[in-house]
Amino acid sequence: MPLMSIAAISDLCREALLRVGASTEQATIVAEEIADAEAEGIRNVGLAYMHLYLKHLACGKVKAGAKPTIVKTSVAATVVDADFGFCHHAYCIGEERLIATAKEQGVSLLSIHQSSSAGVLGWFVRRLAKQGLVALMFANSSKAVAAHGGKVPFFGTNPFAFASPRAEGEPLVIDMATASTARVNIVKAANEGRAIEPGHAIDAEGNPTTDAKAALQGAQLPVGGAKGFGLGLMVDILGGALTGSHCSYEASMFATTEGGPPNVGQTIIAMNPDFYSDGFVAHVEAMFAALTDNTDVRLPGERRAQLRAQHTQAGVDVPEALLAQIAELSQARS
Repeated sequence: MPLMSIAAISDLCREALLRVGASTEQATIVAEEIADAEAEGIRNVGLAYMHLYLKHLACGKVKAGAKPTIVKTSVAATVVDADFGFCHHAYCIGEERLIATAKEQGVSLLSIHQSSSAGVLGWFVRRLAKQGLVALMFANSSKAVAAHGGKVPFFGTNPFAFASPRAEGEPLVIDMATASTARVNIVKAANEGRAIEPGHAIDAEGNPTTDAKAALQGAQLPVGGAKGFGLGLMVDILGGALTGSHCSYEASMFATTEGGPPNVGQTIIAMNPDFYSDGFVAHVEAMFAALTDNTDVRLPGERRAQLRAQHTQAGVDVPEALLAQIAELSQARS
């Protein structure tokens, strides 16, 4: 199993994306996000997600050479048309204005439409927190999760994320799906012939199942039952309807090459804590100290931060089979 540096992983992904037709701008930013996921130990949406990005570029589900543009602005809002390209590229087109308006106005909102899978939402909000901002992000995805009481997929795993700056080190990052587990975890279990834990899925007849393949034919379940259903609905409205994009049930599937661009959306809100109060960071640090004092409590995102430091220094073990898959998909379409 080769040991690769984070920089080498980024270079590998960038070259593979370029060979399939991505523009330099697309390939560079997506490769950075994939490598960042690997640094944080999130392979299911890191290198293991590359096959979908490569396939989607090849079939046109993600538009190669897309040119995202800012199409509408107000004092504190920015609307970006992703041009059916990568979400990460579209976000970076609007990021500078999002940060500047948040710092000036106290709050700013970035809306992205005609977009695709956002990957790791923590990547976006962490960038904002490192600029001293408190951030929220909502991103809807193609249908995979049944509504509470439903029997068929209707919502995506519909993640949301939050980040806050800290006095030192990594920001606080909370990044979660509104499904009980990520879709890629069930796909991985099915490919490996493993069962999944109870409570994650139902089969095509609406019966609870631990069979990963049956789960993929049925539907995932929202985290926390009715509460997760409410959160998934909220994300679908903020990511889909508010941005003028497809809602989950209307979007083509992320996991296939069929159906054309998914046209999902993302909403990012950035807040300048200094606009509202003095000593925000000191206040949250005092809260974190009280929370973790003489307890086993671990703050959200701490493990990712630890892995980031470890992998940045020592590199990441990458399976040969995964490298071969990426090479095959990119070379076959070069």
